Amino acid sequence: MKESQANKIVIAERDNIAAVIENGKVAEFFVHRGDIILGDVYLCQVENILPSIEAAFVNVGSDKMGFLHAQDIGGKGALQDKLKPKQKLVVQVVKEPVGHKGPRVTTEISLPGRFLVLMPNEAGINVSKKITSSKERARLKSLVNLLKPVGIGVIVRTEAEGQTEADIQEDLEILLEKWNNIVTSAESMEPPSLLYRDQDLLYRVIREACNEETQEIIVDTGFALNRVQNLLQNWHMNKNINVTLYKGSEPLLVAMDIHKEIKAALQMKVNLPSGGYLFIQTTEALTVIDVNSGKFTNSATQDETILKTNIEAVHEIARQLRLRNIGGMIIIDFIDMTNRIDKLTMMEELELAMEEDKAKPQVGQLSDLGLVEMTRHRQGQAISEIFAKRCPHCQGNGYIMEDMKFASATAEGEYRAKAAKIKLPMNDKKKFSNNKFNKGGNDNKSQEEIKEQTVQEPQIEQTESPAVNAQNDIQEIKEEKKTKTSRGKGRRKIKEADIKKDDNTAATVLTANAEIAPVVDEKTVVIKEEQSEPENSSVRSEESAEQKNDKKPAQKRSRRPNRGVNKGNKSTKQRKQKEVSSNE
Repeated sequence: MKESQANKIVIAERDNIAAVIENGKVAEFFVHRGDIILGDVYLCQVENILPSIEAAFVNVGSDKMGFLHAQDIGGKGALQDKLKPKQKLVVQVVKEPVGHKGPRVTTEISLPGRFLVLMPNEAGINVSKKITSSKERARLKSLVNLLKPVGIGVIVRTEAEGQTEADIQEDLEILLEKWNNIVTSAESMEPPSLLYRDQDLLYRVIREACNEETQEIIVDTGFALNRVQNLLQNWHMNKNINVTLYKGSEPLLVAMDIHKEIKAALQMKVNLPSGGYLFIQTTEALTVIDVNSGKFTNSATQDETILKTNIEAVHEIARQLRLRNIGGMIIIDFIDMTNRIDKLTMMEELELAMEEDKAKPQVGQLSDLGLVEMTRHRQGQAISEIFAKRCPHCQGNGYIMEDMKFASATAEGEYRAKAAKIKLPMNDKKKFSNNKFNKGGNDNKSQEEIKEQTVQEPQIEQTESPAVNAQNDIQEIKEEKKTKTSRGKGRRKIKEADIKKDDNTAATVLTANAEIAPVVDEKTVVIKEEQSEPENSSVRSEESAEQKNDKKPAQKRSRRPNRGVNKGNKSTKQRKQKEVSSNE
């Protein structure tokens, strides 16, 4: 149990990845990947000066220009007085390139060591605030003041507490030698060029992460094993630290389950031990963290449940910020609490949890909505920028848009043309109910509506004339009626008179400008003749002949419906003319 909770450092030199394990969990990653790494010193050339934003763009040898703000340039005066186009500058990378943004650089060079940080362009001595003893602070400050050259600034790190004068002097001499090499290279080389790169991954991890609580360091190569032992011996830290060489067949990160921690750090959801969970989502402007209670309902009251969930979330958020290397603005949405004492307790836990972070996070106040604003200094690339790529399908949006298939103007016109055509009958009872050529439909419509149809139909479909469409529709009705009469028994037979009526109707549609003549039904003519001459034997014979003709097969008739009636009544007309002449 003690072995599992011991602090370890796993260094996979072959993969350039290291992990710091605290209390059985991975707390921080160190990754050396990319062309531009945090802390690199370049000899660059000024390409463009923008007074409107008080910044300049410099060429550091990559496809993206370096961003140099006016505040990061030493000296006094305006930006145009400090910089000139095509000027050579020695700059250091303070922010690695992110997405479409290039690296941010500064002219204030800082070279970190084991116990000191050398600031060549500044003056004065500063001591770490974590050294609380006033006596120790005074000793270190006076010691460094005697050792350092004039005009060079030095920052005393926390690790220098309790160190001897010889160790501090040795560290200072190493840093001064590095700075002299940078100055010499800048005079002999042409921009853009790399002047200095911080020590490799192994040296950086031992310098930054190894402390008194570290109990074991695991490496994957024999060369790394010798280097770690030499560094620990020179820094007098080899007493309580066990250095182990991994000899397994699997990769070191797989054998130590570090790869699972990397995959978990790329997920948005983080589960808490009690059943709650966090949602961590990073955007271009800020990072949002949402706290949810989830399945945590073991407490007696609701306030106790909320307080325990928020305190668990505080410690997990502090670990996730270091693990994912999240920088910039951070908004934390805690569960709303009504008790003031609970709010104070949670904020105290948050301040204590952030003290161990070397990125110096600054925590704001708790708002009325339960939100906490905080900022964290950006150090290198976030883990999502190193191990994840933007999705080529959704371009990082998280969803894919479907194709929007809208109806075009041509399709709408075709739809209207189809709708204007004749509608076929749905059943036998209503064969002509939906037909625009049926008798009832024509009786209800006025002559103006019929004219509008004859004029509008050619505008809807220009390929065929209305007459041809009407003839085609009538032909389809004839064929359909023939098939229905042949199949069913007891169905109503189709009379040729009805078809001829459709022909007469089609004739009215043939020309759009022709006047519509009134159509007189044959039955009405016969009834009028019967009323005028009820005793006429010739009329009776013609009626009986017409009834017989209905039973006979249909014959062709002319388009004038009253032609046969006028022919049968010729004798009555002559007799009337004789009577009129005799009266005169």
